[in-house]
Amino acid sequence: MRKQSLRSVRWYNSFVFRFSAINMVVVIALVSGVIYRSHQRDRLQLVERFSEVLRTIAVNAAPLIDGGSLIQVQSNTDAAKSAFLSAQKTLESIRKLNGLAEDAIYILRPSPEKDGRYAFVVMLQKRTFIGDTYDPPEKIMALYEQALLGQAVESPLFEDDHGTFISGVAPIKDADGRVVALLQADIRLAEYLETLREETRYLVGFAILILLVIMFLSSILRNKLANRIGELMKGTMALNSNDFSVRVRLDTADELEQLGRSINVALEHLQERSEMLKFLPEHTQKMIARVLDAGAEQVELTEARDIDVAIMETDIRGFTALAEKLKPADTIALINKYIRLQAEIVSDFGGSIDKYMGDAVLVIFEGEDATYRAIGCAKNILREVAKLNESATQPVHIGIGLSFGPVVMGNMGSESRMEHTVIGPSVNLAARLCSLAKPGQLVIPSQLYEAHAAAFASHSVAMAQAEVVEVKGFTDSIDIFRIE
Repeated sequence: MRKQSLRSVRWYNSFVFRFSAINMVVVIALVSGVIYRSHQRDRLQLVERFSEVLRTIAVNAAPLIDGGSLIQVQSNTDAAKSAFLSAQKTLESIRKLNGLAEDAIYILRPSPEKDGRYAFVVMLQKRTFIGDTYDPPEKIMALYEQALLGQAVESPLFEDDHGTFISGVAPIKDADGRVVALLQADIRLAEYLETLREETRYLVGFAILILLVIMFLSSILRNKLANRIGELMKGTMALNSNDFSVRVRLDTADELEQLGRSINVALEHLQERSEMLKFLPEHTQKMIARVLDAGAEQVELTEARDIDVAIMETDIRGFTALAEKLKPADTIALINKYIRLQAEIVSDFGGSIDKYMGDAVLVIFEGEDATYRAIGCAKNILREVAKLNESATQPVHIGIGLSFGPVVMGNMGSESRMEHTVIGPSVNLAARLCSLAKPGQLVIPSQLYEAHAAAFASHSVAMAQAEVVEVKGFTDSIDIFRIE
């Protein structure tokens, strides 16, 4: 299984980075949306407020103008006529009353050429431009046409060569009620719009400041979250690497702490089970894995199979007398010293320790070359024990019995406490041969030796004479070899 680490996660794939980035995008989108909507709302309110005011001014001023007399005003030469001066005086009073600019209120009418343009009739500027034409923007053209039909109108925000405006337009009628001219009142909105933009810029600057604060806080949160996730990852990597001694340490009083506690509980349980595995033979662990992989929910007592295996039993010679001279703790230490040596050699040769029986060890070899590996294991145990005795204050000698044949490997006991072990004549024979072995000897049936003579030769063993022995539990005598 491939081990994972925090370094294997690229920064742009990091949950912490994506979490922070998404939060920032959401905040930026919300703030931008609020500022935009606020700006548009204020702009719309500004336009609506001035449009209504200008329309009201135009509606109230238009009836004060003598529309019939305006026919007399055609060019700048008519600026001295009473018709022009009377209309100009009315416009001036309206201008002052409403605080309009000098060029913000005037009268105009369609151009005589009827080309869609309009001619100025009355204005307040000292330098008059009576008869000069005005080509209104398309938006205003449609409003002028409505006003010529007798309807007072207000314009949307529009731009022309003189700036950005909003207007109110009202029809001027003669005595017969015919529309002869239009009175238009304007407000140049550049200053107001600039003020609005200034306010928006202030909001944007304030929002940027808030965003920087949020980014700073998010960075702190991201670092804390990264550390917490790193701590959780430490627990998951410990699970992945079977290092169950690791503990997740979080004191955050939130969901991550609860998750860390759950990981710790899993680690504690797995640590317990890992320690329990030390008490399970390897063939038992393989059986459990095989049964569960096959889809079973639990291991049953009925699990059993016939199999040919090599059985090896070792036993410390004269241990009872030796133990009488030692303290209990020293006795256990001595046993463990020699059993640990044997366990390491058994593992090297692919054997599985079925059980420890005091100072005796029962080992099973399965699969291909089982007997060959068992022979190699026995000889190595005798050799390494001899080496260990060279420097030991309390030398220990071991005898070994070895057999090969069919056994029943299955679960025995009860549903609450069972053991996966082997039974059969081959198991009993290995035990009997072990009891016959002298210190430093391996005892095997002669047919086993003869079938694997090459294996013994490869291990450079010295052979003793063959013997015929009576073995308890077996009717016939058995030919054996004692191997030094």
